[in-house]
Amino acid sequence: MNANTILAFRAGTGRNQLADQVGDFTTATAAVINAGSTTATAVLRIPLQTPILGSFNPLSPNANSAVLGPAYGRQYGRKVLGNQAPYFNSSSFDGVPFRVRVSGKATMGADVTQTLLIELALQTSATYNALNVVGNTGAAFATAAGGACKFSLVAECLWSSGNGSNGNLAARHSATIGFAATEQVVSDIIQTNLALAAAAAANLTFVVFATSGHAASSTLHYDEFALELI
Repeated sequence: MNANTILAFRAGTGRNQLADQVGDFTTATAAVINAGSTTATAVLRIPLQTPILGSFNPLSPNANSAVLGPAYGRQYGRKVLGNQAPYFNSSSFDGVPFRVRVSGKATMGADVTQTLLIELALQTSATYNALNVVGNTGAAFATAAGGACKFSLVAECLWSSGNGSNGNLAARHSATIGFAATEQVVSDIIQTNLALAAAAAANLTFVVFATSGHAASSTLHYDEFALELI
């Protein structure tokens, strides 16, 4: 958690916290949050000026979780002179780069063909669409022996409403994924599909997907899924 983190889902058992997922994940599976007695797709949205906001518990793991504060983070404290909650409007991210981060770990079911792939997509649906992918952890990563692995994916994004191409999103990403003594790193990979359309700032919404290579039961644990200013 950084000082410039604006919004984030964090792991936990409470409402709107990232829930652990158990399954085979051979079909790309979206990360989920707890929603009462069920779960819902974890959709990270660019904040706008329209929401009616109250207070909530701080996102930082170093802060007292019982102390309520204003909604949405600020880089320089709770309030900057002249700004009012929610601190963002429809042009706050127009031509201004931002990062989307996801990190976590998995316990993979053992199989000779077992792999894990984490992907970040520009969409709101839990239905995977490869054309929407903004970044990934590289090639499907081998975890054939099963057991614990860890991953981190960071996408640096830039959106502009006035670029003459229907508000397309440009992005580059870096990632690491590791299992036992093996590590796979991708760095500064340019998004190959530059036709990701986000006609308005309200369309800047992100979902994380995980795909395994085999049906052996695995457990996914996302530590954080966060949005921050650069």
